[in-house]
Amino acid sequence: MNTETRSKFATRIGKDKSYVTRLDQAGRLVLVGEGRSALVDVEASLKRIEETTGGRDDVAARHAAAKGQQSPKPDETRVSAQTRKEMAQADVAEMERDVMRGKLIDREQVEAALADVVAFARQGVENLPHRVAAQLVGKDFEQVVAILREAISDSMAETHKEASKRLAELVKVEA
Repeated sequence: MNTETRSKFATRIGKDKSYVTRLDQAGRLVLVGEGRSALVDVEASLKRIEETTGGRDDVAARHAAAKGQQSPKPDETRVSAQTRKEMAQADVAEMERDVMRGKLIDREQVEAALADVVAFARQGVENLPHRVAAQLVGKDFEQVVAILREAISDSMAETHKEASKRLAELVKVEA
């Protein structure tokens, strides 16, 4: 940690002592110690000043030109943050549009509908022996296979019908 007086810090950054005082009053300096004898933590203060810059690159360039200095490079982190924010807003707008068109459905609703369909299918499979047991008594192997195939096919058709019904409900709710 490199520390120095406010006066030396002002000289380091090429500003007047009053500017450093204003930075301190604005909470943009990192000080070590208390009162008038507090020293400026150079690295932390420079970082905080950079992070809390107002973001007006055009004003900074105008002031630098008036002083005959080269204009400072724009704050890349602010630009990238702005870009990231705009991209996120565009993503949200696209998702809202897709919801309105019925192309995007809330995950929780889909999970609930899927759980209902799976429970329906499971119940159908679990009830299958009870539904066909009486039909299988005294039948030969080929007849048993045919009865089971038909019962399984019926159960799958009922599950498909239930899944289609749940999907239609999801799309209707969102539309």
